[in-house]
Amino acid sequence: MEDTPNTPPRSRNRLVDARISQHWSQQEVADRIGTTHVNVSRWERGITRPSPYFRRKLSKLFSKDEEELDLAFQPELPTESVAEEPVNLAPITGSVTGTDGPINRAPPISSGPIYDPIIPLPSSTPLIGREEEIVAIKQRLFTGSNVALTALNGLPGVGKTTLAIALAHDPEVRAHFQHGILWAGLGPDPNLDRRLIRWGTMLGLSSGEMSNMQDREELALSLRSAIGTRSMLLIIDDAWDVNDALTFKVGGPNCAHLITTRYTAIAVHVAGEGATRLQELTTDESMELLRLLAPQVINQEEQKALDLVEAVGGLPLALTLMGNYLRLQAYSGQARRIQSALQRLKDTAGRMQIEEPRGPVERHPSMPTQKTLSLQSIISVTDQQLSAEARKALYALSVLPSKPDNFSEEAVVAVTDCSLDAIDELIDAGLLETSIEGRYMLHQTIADYARLHQVGTEPAERLIQYAHEFVEEHRTDYELLDLESGVIIAALEAAHALNRKEELVRNVCEFAPFLLMRGNYSLAKRHVERAHAAAADIDDTYGVANTLLYRGLIEQKQGNYSQA
Repeated sequence: MEDTPNTPPRSRNRLVDARISQHWSQQEVADRIGTTHVNVSRWERGITRPSPYFRRKLSKLFSKDEEELDLAFQPELPTESVAEEPVNLAPITGSVTGTDGPINRAPPISSGPIYDPIIPLPSSTPLIGREEEIVAIKQRLFTGSNVALTALNGLPGVGKTTLAIALAHDPEVRAHFQHGILWAGLGPDPNLDRRLIRWGTMLGLSSGEMSNMQDREELALSLRSAIGTRSMLLIIDDAWDVNDALTFKVGGPNCAHLITTRYTAIAVHVAGEGATRLQELTTDESMELLRLLAPQVINQEEQKALDLVEAVGGLPLALTLMGNYLRLQAYSGQARRIQSALQRLKDTAGRMQIEEPRGPVERHPSMPTQKTLSLQSIISVTDQQLSAEARKALYALSVLPSKPDNFSEEAVVAVTDCSLDAIDELIDAGLLETSIEGRYMLHQTIADYARLHQVGTEPAERLIQYAHEFVEEHRTDYELLDLESGVIIAALEAAHALNRKEELVRNVCEFAPFLLMRGNYSLAKRHVERAHAAAADIDDTYGVANTLLYRGLIEQKQGNYSQA
């Protein structure tokens, strides 16, 4: 069935010229592409526009693109309608879960905008702390350059999908991309064919055309042809494989693509300088978010809330889960339940296991079958994709100090006992962050997850030995000691926790002069007193004498001359 335009048809002179230059009749063209001469006649007269399938056939037949055949998209001109053709899903393999719904019929082609019905609804909570990112991303998307491409990457739970959703509903974005927005949620194991066909259905490709296509590449090219010169935004959410992401890069010259991924390498590969790494929220932004979610608790227990913000390092998902949990516990108005909730969140395992139910259309594309969402589950998805060596390295890194501290590559290699390839895998997965040259950072929540999964004391023992060798080698290099001081202090804590008394005494006596020189008297006092007790327990006369000396120096520096 074909629609008739309300405006006078415009002949496609270039299409006519191409046919005549080959000395073909309309019937001969029809025979070559598998249609009727009536259709060819209507196309040439501008009464209808060929469907994407036949536009591709015509372009191939005449070795010209759509512009050169006057076949480019014209909003006032109808395309051949395919509304009455049932969709044949026989060629599609795999099952559909999560936000991809069933495909029943191809909708009529409309000159109006197409807004993908599976675009998630925006959160009822205002987006906090992303104003600068939104402005920068919109500038990138609105550049007007050929196929603007932007990618968001960052930690699991940092809010990449949330920001993409906000952009999809942004009035300025919708006004700019006047022909609509498409959305594809991928995850680690996506059904690519199903998602491409769903896009094709919305763009007007018939089931017959799509089922006759030889492969995914032909389908993707048909989507590109169907989009034509439309101005659309294509959002590819939660890409785990660069080839999966590129499969959906089918927009035309007036389109833009926005890709979210937790993998830095994917973001850089597909977007280059257009890659944006989302950072965690600041302390003020984190408190603002918690106050929006659980105002009663936060106003009453501000210091405890600040402690929680520090514990999760401003990670938006962690803050949202905690805020919603506190609001639910405060609903009864019982102080006992609020205090119990705060105590649970103070515990690492408690924070990681707080979960929220998710309906079928709300589920994260990384976990389309899971009915609940938690910090544990969202990080675990990435963990499961790691190699055995990288997983071992991740768990071992939990003995090192977490953000905002950083640590050297030498410390990483010593503690993990793994290859640099395994470390690079963690960086590519967004689990380990790079700091300044040759130094790394581990987010607090990732460290908590890794610590809960680490079995055995070998990484901690390697840390203690590394710190001893480092201080011994760089005893007078205060700049290097400053850089690695967080690692050395973590080693002192590990020696104390593991009751390694001999190593504790040795390492404290080696590092105490630096702490005194830097004026860290309270920190030095704590470790010196621990080392003194350990030296006494193992009858280390030299250690007892040294720790007494340092204790006296500390008291003197603090002005406690009577105790020096």
